[in-house]
Amino acid sequence: MKQKLSRSGAEGRRAIDFRHSCTRVQPNGRVVFLMTESATTRRHGRKAGERELGRVLVTGAGGFLGTAIVTELQAMNVDVVASDIGPVALACAGMIHCEVTDFNQVGAVVEGGGFTTILHCGAVSGPMVMPDRPLDIWRINAGGTANILEVARRHGVGRIIVCSTSEVYGNQSGRVDETTPPLTSTVYGASKLAGEQAMMGYVHDHGLDAIALRLSWIYGPGRQTPTMLDRLIRTTLRGENSSLAIPADTYTHYLHIHDAVQGTLAAATAEKADARIFNITSGRGIVMSDVVGIITDLYPDVTVTCAQPDPVARGISKIANGLAKRDIGFKPLVPLSEGLAALCRALQHEREGRPPA
Repeated sequence: MKQKLSRSGAEGRRAIDFRHSCTRVQPNGRVVFLMTESATTRRHGRKAGERELGRVLVTGAGGFLGTAIVTELQAMNVDVVASDIGPVALACAGMIHCEVTDFNQVGAVVEGGGFTTILHCGAVSGPMVMPDRPLDIWRINAGGTANILEVARRHGVGRIIVCSTSEVYGNQSGRVDETTPPLTSTVYGASKLAGEQAMMGYVHDHGLDAIALRLSWIYGPGRQTPTMLDRLIRTTLRGENSSLAIPADTYTHYLHIHDAVQGTLAAATAEKADARIFNITSGRGIVMSDVVGIITDLYPDVTVTCAQPDPVARGISKIANGLAKRDIGFKPLVPLSEGLAALCRALQHEREGRPPA
């Protein structure tokens, strides 16, 4: 059946411009950062109760989240150094090469860099990436994080933010929060959990100021990693119908890239955080039929069907973010309906060869 969503609750809500800067490939093949307005008022100085970011190192700066963070920091006039590996580092002007699995490379980048903050985004970004290379996933996510932590300890970095994932909760149901025992059953989830635990060891044993963020399903313009949502929207834009294998009542936990960036920076600038692990999520899950409904409301000539409801496979209904709101002031701002509409427009512009709106 065709899934629909009533959007009456969104009536009267002020529209927000969720255009977010990402990268653009120039005709010569070089990649540059695009600087556009984000949905927030730019912060060009430290607010009361915020720690000074100082000089910032962003690992994985050529990835989806890393790129958006670097762009935001540049707009805030923060002294930021971007690092990544391979072709990404070579293609991006001003980006330095740093393989996080190579301890000596990490040390060479941080030594003498005068970094006050490290935002560690350099990792395998999801279970759909490198599924046939489990050892590499472990080396990058767990080993790479350990290298960052040790180098930060040796060189006195003021704060380290470790980008983890809500996937550590695994196949649970109902509401979860930071006190819920992780129950991951994948190499990806286990590697991220190992990174968190290594961080906690450095916090407790060596006094390192570090925070791990359990980010949920980040979406938005600029994502290069294929996802179900990306495929669904691209198929819809071609005017083709879709049939999804996901049950209509399965919970999703999409988090707009803007909110992911702001959550990361909130953790980086918090003067003092009592907790060390935070959920950076949209909070209450949205069932797949409602996600589909948002898209088919935008494109009513296209039909999208979901698999029959399956109460056993519904998953987590809410990844609570109250602790992040209390301790670091994080609050997601982008409703899924508006974020998806913006993403559809961006992908349509890409499809037509037009620049981002």
